[in-house]
Amino acid sequence: MSKIWINKNNDDLNLNDLPEENFLLFNLFNKKNKSNVKTDMEQIWRRFGLKSLTTINEDFLIIASSIFCADKRIPRKNFSDNWTRTLNLSIPVLEVEKWNSVKEELEYAISFLSGDKWRFEFRPTELRFRADKINTKNLIDAGKYDSVSLFSGGLDSFCGALTLSEKERNTLFLGFKEYSLLTNRQRELFESIDDYYTKVESELLLFNVNPLAPVQRGEKSEKLSVESSSRSRSLLFIAGAMSVASIIGEETPVYIPENGFIGVNVPLTDSRAGSCSTRTTHPIFINSLNLILGKVGIRNRISNFYWNKSKGEILEEHQNNKVFKHYAYRTLSCSHPCLSRYDKKKSDRVVTPCNCGYCYPCLIRKASFINIGNDETDYNPLYELSRDFILNHNNIQGRASDLKAILFSLRRYIDHQEDDDYIKGLLLRQGPLTNEELDGYERVYRKSMEELLKMVRTNGKGLIDYAGIEEVVRHE
Repeated sequence: MSKIWINKNNDDLNLNDLPEENFLLFNLFNKKNKSNVKTDMEQIWRRFGLKSLTTINEDFLIIASSIFCADKRIPRKNFSDNWTRTLNLSIPVLEVEKWNSVKEELEYAISFLSGDKWRFEFRPTELRFRADKINTKNLIDAGKYDSVSLFSGGLDSFCGALTLSEKERNTLFLGFKEYSLLTNRQRELFESIDDYYTKVESELLLFNVNPLAPVQRGEKSEKLSVESSSRSRSLLFIAGAMSVASIIGEETPVYIPENGFIGVNVPLTDSRAGSCSTRTTHPIFINSLNLILGKVGIRNRISNFYWNKSKGEILEEHQNNKVFKHYAYRTLSCSHPCLSRYDKKKSDRVVTPCNCGYCYPCLIRKASFINIGNDETDYNPLYELSRDFILNHNNIQGRASDLKAILFSLRRYIDHQEDDDYIKGLLLRQGPLTNEELDGYERVYRKSMEELLKMVRTNGKGLIDYAGIEEVVRHE
Protein backbone atom coordinates (compact mmCIF):
# COMPACT_ATOMS: atom_id res chain seq x y z
CA MET A 1 0.00 0.00 0.00
CA SER A 2 1.34 3.46 -0.92
CA LYS A 3 0.77 6.08 1.78
CA ILE A 4 0.54 9.60 0.39
CA TRP A 5 0.46 12.83 2.39
CA ILE A 6 -0.83 16.02 0.73
CA ASN A 7 0.35 19.40 2.01
CA LYS A 8 -1.91 22.26 1.01
CA ASN A 9 -0.50 25.59 2.26
CA ASN A 10 2.08 24.49 4.77
CA ASP A 11 3.84 21.36 5.96
CA ASP A 12 1.65 20.09 8.78
CA LEU A 13 3.10 16.59 8.74
CA ASN A 14 3.77 15.09 12.17
CA LEU A 15 6.03 12.09 11.87
CA ASN A 16 4.20 10.54 14.81
CA ASP A 17 1.16 10.25 12.55
CA LEU A 18 3.02 7.69 10.45
CA PRO A 19 5.38 5.83 12.78
CA GLU A 20 7.99 3.66 11.08
CA GLU A 21 6.19 3.97 7.75
CA ASN A 22 7.46 4.79 4.30
CA PHE A 23 5.32 7.39 2.59
CA LEU A 24 5.21 9.90 -0.24
CA LEU A 25 4.71 13.65 0.02
CA PHE A 26 3.13 16.12 -2.40
CA ASN A 27 3.36 19.86 -1.65
CA LEU A 28 0.82 22.18 -3.30
CA PHE A 29 2.61 25.28 -2.01
CA ASN A 30 2.66 28.49 -4.01
CA LYS A 31 5.43 29.26 -6.48
CA LYS A 32 7.58 31.06 -3.92
CA ASN A 33 7.84 28.01 -1.71
CA LYS A 34 9.27 24.57 -2.27
CA SER A 35 6.65 22.64 -4.19
CA ASN A 36 6.59 19.46 -6.23
CA VAL A 37 3.15 20.22 -7.68
CA LYS A 38 3.15 23.07 -10.19
CA THR A 39 -0.32 24.48 -10.72
CA ASP A 40 -2.14 27.63 -11.76
CA MET A 41 -5.61 26.46 -10.74
CA GLU A 42 -6.05 29.63 -8.68
CA GLN A 43 -6.85 31.28 -12.03
CA ILE A 44 -10.18 29.43 -11.94
CA TRP A 45 -11.49 31.93 -9.38
CA ARG A 46 -9.11 34.84 -9.88
CA ARG A 47 -10.30 35.27 -13.48
CA PHE A 48 -13.70 36.12 -11.98
CA GLY A 49 -12.20 38.69 -9.60
CA LEU A 50 -12.61 36.43 -6.57
CA LYS A 51 -10.19 35.75 -3.75
CA SER A 52 -11.29 32.15 -3.26
CA LEU A 53 -13.94 29.55 -3.96
CA THR A 54 -16.59 28.44 -1.49
CA THR A 55 -15.04 26.16 1.13
CA ILE A 56 -16.70 23.00 -0.19
CA ASN A 57 -15.71 23.68 -3.81
CA GLU A 58 -12.15 24.44 -2.74
CA ASP A 59 -12.11 21.10 -0.92
CA PHE A 60 -13.35 19.23 -3.99
CA LEU A 61 -10.68 20.83 -6.17
CA ILE A 62 -7.93 19.99 -3.65
CA ILE A 63 -9.21 16.40 -3.33
CA ALA A 64 -9.29 15.96 -7.12
CA SER A 65 -5.80 17.48 -7.45
CA SER A 66 -4.45 15.18 -4.75
CA ILE A 67 -5.92 12.11 -6.45
CA PHE A 68 -4.49 13.21 -9.80
CA CYS A 69 -1.01 13.70 -8.31
CA ALA A 70 -0.98 10.21 -6.82
CA ASP A 71 -2.44 8.69 -9.97
CA LYS A 72 0.13 10.36 -12.23
CA ARG A 73 3.26 9.75 -10.17
CA ILE A 74 2.79 6.27 -8.68
CA PRO A 75 3.33 3.72 -11.48
CA ARG A 76 1.08 0.70 -11.83
CA LYS A 77 4.06 -1.49 -12.70
CA ASN A 78 5.24 -1.27 -9.08
CA PHE A 79 2.23 -3.34 -7.96
CA SER A 80 1.76 -7.10 -8.11
CA ASP A 81 -0.53 -7.26 -11.15
CA ASN A 82 1.08 -4.27 -12.90
CA TRP A 83 -2.23 -2.40 -12.80
CA THR A 84 -4.28 -2.30 -9.60
CA ARG A 85 -2.77 0.01 -7.00
CA THR A 86 -3.73 0.42 -3.35
CA LEU A 87 -3.42 4.13 -2.57
CA ASN A 88 -3.96 5.72 0.85
CA LEU A 89 -4.21 9.53 0.78
CA SER A 90 -4.24 11.98 3.68
CA ILE A 91 -5.84 15.20 2.39
CA PRO A 92 -6.39 18.53 4.24
CA VAL A 93 -9.95 19.88 3.88
CA LEU A 94 -11.96 22.79 5.26
CA GLU A 95 -15.23 20.86 5.65
CA VAL A 96 -13.88 17.70 7.23
CA GLU A 97 -17.19 16.46 8.68
CA LYS A 98 -18.96 16.67 5.33
CA TRP A 99 -16.24 14.75 3.51
CA ASN A 100 -16.03 12.10 6.22
CA SER A 101 -19.79 11.56 5.82
CA VAL A 102 -19.27 10.53 2.16
CA LYS A 103 -15.80 8.99 2.48
CA GLU A 104 -16.76 5.41 1.63
CA GLU A 105 -18.94 6.51 -1.28
CA LEU A 106 -16.12 8.65 -2.67
CA GLU A 107 -13.63 5.80 -2.29
CA TYR A 108 -15.97 3.56 -4.27
CA ALA A 109 -16.54 6.14 -7.02
CA ILE A 110 -12.85 6.92 -7.54
CA SER A 111 -11.92 3.23 -7.39
CA PHE A 112 -14.53 2.58 -10.08
CA LEU A 113 -13.12 5.43 -12.17
CA SER A 114 -9.48 4.38 -12.13
CA GLY A 115 -9.62 0.64 -11.41
CA ASP A 116 -7.56 1.01 -8.23
CA LYS A 117 -8.24 0.72 -4.49
CA TRP A 118 -8.41 4.20 -2.97
CA ARG A 119 -8.55 5.03 0.73
CA PHE A 120 -8.95 8.60 1.99
CA GLU A 121 -8.18 10.21 5.33
CA PHE A 122 -9.48 13.76 5.61
CA ARG A 123 -7.77 15.99 8.14
CA PRO A 124 -8.99 19.47 9.15
CA THR A 125 -7.39 22.72 8.05
CA GLU A 126 -8.45 26.36 8.30
CA LEU A 127 -6.05 27.67 5.68
CA ARG A 128 -7.42 28.78 2.31
CA PHE A 129 -5.61 27.86 -0.90
CA ARG A 130 -3.85 30.80 -2.56
CA ALA A 131 -6.39 33.35 -1.33
CA ASP A 132 -3.79 36.12 -1.21
CA LYS A 133 -4.54 37.97 -4.45
CA ILE A 134 -7.44 39.28 -6.51
CA ASN A 135 -7.20 39.86 -10.25
CA THR A 136 -8.35 43.23 -11.56
CA LYS A 137 -7.56 42.78 -15.26
CA ASN A 138 -8.83 40.43 -17.98
CA LEU A 139 -11.79 39.42 -15.83
CA ILE A 140 -14.62 37.11 -16.86
CA ASP A 141 -18.18 38.31 -16.24
CA ALA A 142 -19.91 35.30 -14.68
CA GLY A 143 -23.33 36.82 -15.39
CA LYS A 144 -22.91 36.27 -19.12
CA TYR A 145 -22.92 32.47 -18.91
CA ASP A 146 -25.55 29.82 -18.29
CA SER A 147 -23.53 26.59 -18.61
CA VAL A 148 -20.06 25.06 -18.35
CA SER A 149 -18.72 22.39 -20.70
CA LEU A 150 -15.45 20.48 -20.78
CA PHE A 151 -13.34 21.30 -23.82
CA SER A 152 -10.36 19.02 -24.38
CA GLY A 153 -9.75 19.70 -28.05
CA GLY A 154 -11.06 16.24 -28.90
CA LEU A 155 -13.72 15.50 -31.49
CA ASP A 156 -16.57 14.88 -29.04
CA SER A 157 -15.98 18.03 -26.97
CA PHE A 158 -15.65 20.04 -30.21
CA CYS A 159 -18.98 18.71 -31.43
CA GLY A 160 -20.44 19.32 -27.97
CA ALA A 161 -19.41 22.97 -28.25
CA LEU A 162 -21.12 23.15 -31.67
CA THR A 163 -24.30 21.62 -30.19
CA LEU A 164 -24.37 24.13 -27.32
CA SER A 165 -23.65 27.03 -29.68
CA GLU A 166 -26.40 25.93 -32.08
CA LYS A 167 -28.80 25.89 -29.12
CA GLU A 168 -27.61 29.43 -28.25
CA ARG A 169 -26.27 28.43 -24.86
CA ASN A 170 -23.84 30.94 -23.39
CA THR A 171 -21.14 28.50 -22.39
CA LEU A 172 -17.87 28.81 -20.55
CA PHE A 173 -15.58 26.06 -21.81
CA LEU A 174 -13.01 24.64 -19.43
CA GLY A 175 -9.84 22.98 -20.66
CA PHE A 176 -6.79 21.34 -19.13
CA LYS A 177 -3.34 22.58 -20.12
CA GLU A 178 -0.91 19.72 -20.54
CA TYR A 179 1.51 20.64 -23.33
CA SER A 180 1.92 23.99 -25.08
CA LEU A 181 1.28 22.41 -28.47
CA LEU A 182 -2.02 20.96 -27.26
CA THR A 183 -2.98 24.28 -25.68
CA ASN A 184 -2.43 26.04 -28.98
CA ARG A 185 -4.72 23.55 -30.70
CA GLN A 186 -7.41 23.96 -28.02
CA ARG A 187 -7.36 27.72 -28.52
CA GLU A 188 -7.47 27.38 -32.30
CA LEU A 189 -10.54 25.13 -32.13
CA PHE A 190 -12.30 27.31 -29.58
CA GLU A 191 -11.67 30.46 -31.62
CA SER A 192 -13.12 28.79 -34.74
CA ILE A 193 -16.39 28.36 -32.84
CA ASP A 194 -16.29 31.70 -31.04
CA ASP A 195 -15.71 33.60 -34.29
CA TYR A 196 -18.62 31.91 -36.05
CA TYR A 197 -21.29 32.00 -33.33
CA THR A 198 -21.25 35.74 -32.66
CA LYS A 199 -24.71 35.82 -31.07
CA VAL A 200 -23.69 33.73 -28.05
CA GLU A 201 -21.26 34.44 -25.25
CA SER A 202 -18.40 31.97 -24.93
CA GLU A 203 -15.06 31.83 -23.17
CA LEU A 204 -12.23 29.30 -22.86
CA LEU A 205 -10.57 28.99 -19.47
CA LEU A 206 -7.54 26.72 -19.12
CA PHE A 207 -5.73 25.50 -16.02
CA ASN A 208 -3.03 23.00 -15.19
CA VAL A 209 -1.82 20.72 -12.39
CA ASN A 210 1.60 19.20 -13.00
CA PRO A 211 2.85 16.85 -10.27
CA LEU A 212 6.60 16.28 -10.12
CA ALA A 213 8.20 13.34 -8.35
CA PRO A 214 6.91 12.99 -4.77
CA VAL A 215 9.22 13.47 -1.81
CA GLN A 216 9.94 10.06 -0.29
CA ARG A 217 10.21 9.71 3.46
CA GLY A 218 11.12 6.60 5.39
CA GLU A 219 13.77 3.91 5.37
CA LYS A 220 12.95 2.49 1.94
CA SER A 221 12.67 4.46 -1.29
CA GLU A 222 11.05 3.30 -4.51
CA LYS A 223 11.94 3.99 -8.10
CA LEU A 224 8.97 6.03 -9.28
CA SER A 225 8.43 6.78 -12.95
CA VAL A 226 5.54 8.73 -14.46
CA GLU A 227 2.36 6.67 -14.86
CA SER A 228 0.97 7.04 -18.37
CA SER A 229 -2.61 5.84 -17.79
CA SER A 230 -3.78 8.81 -15.63
CA ARG A 231 -7.45 7.74 -15.37
CA SER A 232 -8.23 10.39 -12.75
CA ARG A 233 -7.41 13.40 -14.91
CA SER A 234 -11.08 13.57 -15.83
CA LEU A 235 -11.97 13.99 -12.13
CA LEU A 236 -9.66 17.00 -11.92
CA PHE A 237 -11.21 18.29 -15.14
CA ILE A 238 -14.68 17.90 -13.59
CA ALA A 239 -13.64 19.55 -10.30
CA GLY A 240 -12.38 22.58 -12.21
CA ALA A 241 -15.63 22.77 -14.19
CA MET A 242 -17.72 22.44 -11.02
CA SER A 243 -15.72 25.26 -9.45
CA VAL A 244 -16.47 27.53 -12.41
CA ALA A 245 -20.14 26.49 -12.42
CA SER A 246 -20.44 27.30 -8.71
CA ILE A 247 -19.22 30.84 -9.44
CA ILE A 248 -21.75 31.32 -12.25
CA GLY A 249 -24.62 29.95 -10.17
CA GLU A 250 -25.48 27.02 -7.93
CA GLU A 251 -27.85 25.54 -10.55
CA THR A 252 -25.45 26.00 -13.49
CA PRO A 253 -25.05 22.65 -15.33
CA VAL A 254 -21.74 21.04 -16.22
CA TYR A 255 -21.59 19.07 -19.46
CA ILE A 256 -19.17 16.31 -20.43
CA PRO A 257 -19.86 15.64 -24.14
CA GLU A 258 -18.75 12.09 -24.94
CA ASN A 259 -20.24 9.43 -27.17
CA GLY A 260 -22.09 6.64 -25.40
CA PHE A 261 -19.86 3.85 -26.72
CA ILE A 262 -16.84 5.30 -24.96
CA GLY A 263 -19.05 6.24 -22.01
CA VAL A 264 -20.35 2.78 -21.14
CA ASN A 265 -17.01 1.35 -22.31
CA VAL A 266 -17.68 -2.36 -22.69
CA PRO A 267 -14.25 -4.01 -22.29
CA LEU A 268 -12.95 -5.03 -25.71
CA THR A 269 -11.59 -8.28 -24.30
CA ASP A 270 -11.90 -10.06 -20.97
CA SER A 271 -8.37 -8.99 -20.05
CA ARG A 272 -9.26 -5.31 -20.49
CA ALA A 273 -12.04 -5.27 -17.92
CA GLY A 274 -10.04 -3.30 -15.37
CA SER A 275 -8.04 -0.11 -15.36
CA CYS A 276 -7.23 -0.18 -19.06
CA SER A 277 -10.65 1.30 -19.78
CA THR A 278 -11.69 4.83 -18.89
CA ARG A 279 -15.04 5.26 -17.15
CA THR A 280 -15.39 9.04 -16.99
CA THR A 281 -18.92 9.22 -18.40
CA HIS A 282 -20.12 5.80 -17.31
CA PRO A 283 -23.50 6.37 -15.64
CA ILE A 284 -22.35 4.59 -12.48
CA PHE A 285 -19.54 7.12 -12.03
CA ILE A 286 -21.54 10.22 -13.01
CA ASN A 287 -24.54 9.23 -10.87
CA SER A 288 -22.30 8.37 -7.90
CA LEU A 289 -20.38 11.63 -8.15
CA ASN A 290 -23.55 13.73 -8.50
CA LEU A 291 -24.98 12.03 -5.40
CA ILE A 292 -21.79 12.57 -3.38
CA LEU A 293 -21.49 16.22 -4.35
CA GLY A 294 -25.15 16.81 -3.54
CA LYS A 295 -24.66 15.37 -0.05
CA VAL A 296 -21.78 17.73 0.73
CA GLY A 297 -23.69 20.76 -0.56
CA ILE A 298 -22.60 21.19 -4.19
CA ARG A 299 -25.80 21.61 -6.22
CA ASN A 300 -24.33 21.86 -9.73
CA ARG A 301 -24.91 18.68 -11.72
CA ILE A 302 -22.83 16.80 -14.30
CA SER A 303 -24.45 15.30 -17.40
CA ASN A 304 -23.57 13.95 -20.85
CA PHE A 305 -26.05 14.84 -23.58
CA TYR A 306 -24.31 12.44 -26.01
CA TRP A 307 -24.77 9.38 -23.79
CA ASN A 308 -27.20 7.68 -26.21
CA LYS A 309 -25.32 8.44 -29.45
CA SER A 310 -22.45 6.70 -31.23
CA LYS A 311 -19.52 8.83 -32.37
CA GLY A 312 -20.63 8.36 -35.96
CA GLU A 313 -24.10 9.65 -35.13
CA ILE A 314 -22.60 12.73 -33.47
CA LEU A 315 -20.64 13.45 -36.64
CA GLU A 316 -23.75 12.95 -38.77
CA GLU A 317 -25.46 15.73 -36.80
CA HIS A 318 -22.70 18.20 -37.62
CA GLN A 319 -21.39 17.11 -41.03
CA ASN A 320 -23.03 20.07 -42.80
CA ASN A 321 -21.91 22.63 -40.21
CA LYS A 322 -19.40 25.11 -41.69
CA VAL A 323 -17.16 25.14 -38.61
CA PHE A 324 -17.18 21.34 -38.48
CA LYS A 325 -16.24 21.09 -42.16
CA HIS A 326 -13.24 23.39 -41.75
CA TYR A 327 -11.94 22.37 -38.33
CA ALA A 328 -13.10 18.87 -37.31
CA TYR A 329 -9.98 17.32 -38.83
CA ARG A 330 -7.87 19.49 -36.51
CA THR A 331 -9.33 17.94 -33.33
CA LEU A 332 -7.18 15.54 -31.33
CA SER A 333 -8.80 12.31 -30.19
CA CYS A 334 -5.52 10.50 -29.57
CA SER A 335 -4.36 8.98 -26.27
CA HIS A 336 -0.85 10.31 -26.87
CA PRO A 337 -0.85 13.06 -29.54
CA CYS A 338 2.64 14.31 -28.69
CA LEU A 339 4.42 10.95 -28.92
CA SER A 340 4.63 11.46 -32.68
CA ARG A 341 7.71 13.60 -32.08
CA TYR A 342 9.67 10.37 -31.57
CA ASP A 343 8.72 9.22 -35.08
CA LYS A 344 9.95 12.33 -36.88
CA LYS A 345 13.31 10.69 -37.61
CA LYS A 346 11.49 7.94 -39.51
CA SER A 347 9.35 10.18 -41.68
CA ASP A 348 9.33 13.88 -42.53
CA ARG A 349 5.53 13.64 -42.91
CA VAL A 350 5.02 13.13 -39.18
CA VAL A 351 3.74 16.24 -37.41
CA THR A 352 3.32 17.03 -33.70
CA PRO A 353 0.77 16.90 -32.22
CA CYS A 354 -1.21 14.46 -34.32
CA ASN A 355 -3.61 11.55 -34.02
CA CYS A 356 -1.54 8.36 -34.06
CA GLY A 357 -4.21 6.31 -35.84
CA TYR A 358 -3.60 3.10 -33.87
CA CYS A 359 -4.79 3.76 -30.31
CA TYR A 360 -8.35 2.92 -29.22
CA PRO A 361 -9.71 6.52 -29.39
CA CYS A 362 -8.13 7.00 -32.83
CA LEU A 363 -9.70 3.79 -34.15
CA ILE A 364 -13.14 4.87 -32.87
CA ARG A 365 -12.51 8.24 -34.54
CA LYS A 366 -11.64 6.61 -37.87
CA ALA A 367 -14.79 4.50 -37.75
CA SER A 368 -16.96 7.54 -37.04
CA PHE A 369 -15.58 9.48 -40.01
CA ILE A 370 -16.14 6.52 -42.32
CA ASN A 371 -19.75 6.77 -41.19
CA ILE A 372 -19.99 10.18 -42.95
CA GLY A 373 -17.64 9.28 -45.79
CA ASN A 374 -14.93 11.89 -45.32
CA ASP A 375 -11.91 11.98 -42.99
CA GLU A 376 -9.28 14.67 -43.57
CA THR A 377 -7.45 13.95 -40.31
CA ASP A 378 -3.64 13.84 -40.51
CA TYR A 379 -2.86 10.52 -38.85
CA ASN A 380 0.69 9.37 -38.24
CA PRO A 381 1.65 8.00 -41.68
CA LEU A 382 3.88 5.28 -40.23
CA TYR A 383 0.91 3.19 -39.07
CA GLU A 384 -2.04 1.83 -41.01
CA LEU A 385 -4.98 -0.50 -40.51
CA SER A 386 -3.44 -3.68 -41.84
CA ARG A 387 -2.55 -7.26 -41.10
CA ASP A 388 1.11 -6.32 -41.64
CA PHE A 389 0.92 -3.73 -38.85
CA ILE A 390 -0.28 -6.40 -36.41
CA LEU A 391 2.32 -8.96 -37.51
CA ASN A 392 5.23 -6.52 -37.69
CA HIS A 393 7.81 -7.85 -35.22
CA ASN A 394 9.42 -4.42 -35.04
CA ASN A 395 6.19 -2.98 -33.68
CA ILE A 396 7.43 -1.68 -30.33
CA GLN A 397 5.44 -1.20 -27.13
CA GLY A 398 2.47 -3.21 -28.35
CA ARG A 399 1.16 -0.50 -30.64
CA ALA A 400 -1.17 -2.96 -32.36
CA SER A 401 -2.76 -4.13 -29.10
CA ASP A 402 -5.81 -1.86 -29.37
CA LEU A 403 -6.45 -2.89 -32.97
CA LYS A 404 -6.21 -6.57 -32.04
CA ALA A 405 -8.60 -6.01 -29.14
CA ILE A 406 -11.12 -4.30 -31.42
CA LEU A 407 -10.92 -7.20 -33.88
CA PHE A 408 -11.57 -9.62 -31.02
CA SER A 409 -14.59 -7.58 -29.90
CA LEU A 410 -15.92 -7.56 -33.48
CA ARG A 411 -15.60 -11.33 -33.67
CA ARG A 412 -17.41 -11.61 -30.34
CA TYR A 413 -20.13 -9.21 -31.48
CA ILE A 414 -20.76 -11.08 -34.72
CA ASP A 415 -20.93 -14.39 -32.89
CA HIS A 416 -23.55 -13.04 -30.45
CA GLN A 417 -25.31 -10.24 -32.32
CA GLU A 418 -28.62 -12.11 -32.29
CA ASP A 419 -28.38 -12.76 -28.56
CA ASP A 420 -29.85 -9.73 -26.74
CA ASP A 421 -29.12 -11.22 -23.33
CA TYR A 422 -25.44 -11.68 -24.15
CA ILE A 423 -25.04 -8.07 -25.34
CA LYS A 424 -26.84 -6.77 -22.27
CA GLY A 425 -24.63 -8.97 -20.12
CA LEU A 426 -21.55 -7.25 -21.55
CA LEU A 427 -23.07 -3.86 -20.74
CA LEU A 428 -23.82 -4.90 -17.17
CA ARG A 429 -20.37 -6.30 -16.38
CA GLN A 430 -19.18 -3.07 -14.79
CA GLY A 431 -22.33 -2.53 -12.75
CA PRO A 432 -26.11 -2.04 -12.82
CA LEU A 433 -27.94 0.20 -15.30
CA THR A 434 -31.53 1.39 -15.37
CA ASN A 435 -33.83 -0.07 -18.03
CA GLU A 436 -33.62 3.19 -19.99
CA GLU A 437 -29.83 3.20 -19.80
CA LEU A 438 -29.59 -0.46 -20.74
CA ASP A 439 -31.81 -0.05 -23.80
CA GLY A 440 -30.01 3.11 -24.88
CA TYR A 441 -26.52 1.71 -24.45
CA GLU A 442 -27.43 -1.55 -26.19
CA ARG A 443 -28.50 0.41 -29.28
CA VAL A 444 -25.35 2.59 -29.13
CA TYR A 445 -23.14 -0.47 -28.67
CA ARG A 446 -24.62 -2.21 -31.72
CA LYS A 447 -24.39 0.95 -33.83
CA SER A 448 -20.77 1.57 -32.80
CA MET A 449 -19.76 -2.02 -33.53
CA GLU A 450 -21.29 -1.70 -37.01
CA GLU A 451 -19.26 1.48 -37.54
CA LEU A 452 -16.08 -0.35 -36.52
CA LEU A 453 -16.95 -3.29 -38.77
CA LYS A 454 -17.46 -0.92 -41.70
CA MET A 455 -14.05 0.63 -41.00
CA VAL A 456 -12.32 -2.77 -40.97
CA ARG A 457 -14.09 -3.79 -44.16
CA THR A 458 -13.40 -0.54 -45.98
CA ASN A 459 -9.87 0.39 -44.91
CA GLY A 460 -8.45 -2.65 -43.15
CA LYS A 461 -5.93 -4.39 -45.36
CA GLY A 462 -6.20 -8.10 -44.62
CA LEU A 463 -7.91 -7.55 -41.28
CA ILE A 464 -11.13 -9.38 -42.15
CA ASP A 465 -9.16 -12.55 -42.81
CA TYR A 466 -6.91 -12.02 -39.78
CA ALA A 467 -9.89 -11.58 -37.46
CA GLY A 468 -11.62 -14.69 -38.77
CA ILE A 469 -14.82 -12.91 -39.76
CA GLU A 470 -14.50 -13.32 -43.54
CA GLU A 471 -17.30 -15.83 -43.90
CA VAL A 472 -19.70 -13.76 -41.82
CA VAL A 473 -19.13 -10.70 -43.98
CA ARG A 474 -19.53 -12.72 -47.21
CA HIS A 475 -22.89 -14.19 -46.19
CA GLU A 476 -24.56 -11.13 -44.68
